[in-house]
Amino acid sequence: MKVIAVVNQKGGVAKTTSTQNIGVGLAKLGKKVLLIDFDPQGNLTSGFGIDKRDLNYTVYDILKTRAFPGPEISVEKVLLEKDNISILPTNIKMSKINIELGGVPGKDNILKEILKEIYGFDYILIDCPPSLDTLTFNALTAADAVYIPVQAEYYALEGISELMDTIDMVKQRLNENLKIAGVFATMLDKRVKLHLEVIKELKKFFGEVMFKTLIRRNVKVSEASSYGKSIFDYDEKSHGAQDYLNLCKEIVEREVN
Repeated sequence: MKVIAVVNQKGGVAKTTSTQNIGVGLAKLGKKVLLIDFDPQGNLTSGFGIDKRDLNYTVYDILKTRAFPGPEISVEKVLLEKDNISILPTNIKMSKINIELGGVPGKDNILKEILKEIYGFDYILIDCPPSLDTLTFNALTAADAVYIPVQAEYYALEGISELMDTIDMVKQRLNENLKIAGVFATMLDKRVKLHLEVIKELKKFFGEVMFKTLIRRNVKVSEASSYGKSIFDYDEKSHGAQDYLNLCKEIVEREVN
């Protein structure tokens, strides 16, 4: 079972969209996938057409009941099935967790302990919030690997050094096995010279960690999320679907090699 944290504290880089479409794409390749919505905005949850306001329990409840004495909310009570994958959803209640876990001993290890209860998946993808907070530290502590989506824009590398420092700190203090296993460019327009220059810089910076697949700018991808669907269910013949499927194939090939 491979646990992957999808992280970038810079917003608007298609992190959540990529988590959703990579998850569904891997399922299309025959993999058993669990997606964890760890972002209080709950966009991954709503991206599957799930009404996040109508949830009895969320990831928040699992975390909180593990951190404090009292009855625990089981993973099974929260787990949902959608588009042939499993989802642990969230909503705005999750925004309270950073304050509530403030003084809890071992607060960065809670998700890691929860994942010990989960079996039978090939991949677990964690959609992290666009910030380096308690939730992100939990995800990095629980993960085997980090995927970083980077928008093909001028400020693409802005904040990456801070993220790298955070990952190094987690490796030293909490999770020595953590590694950056993949970086991929999103919202690319090959007609824009600047985008191609950014890709060149990313490849120079990350080397072989950079995925060869480039996610092109495609309005269908944004439309799909607004309709509560993955790109595969919304328009499987679109460039977006082709790109994400190729990325998933590359992910699987890396695991084999």
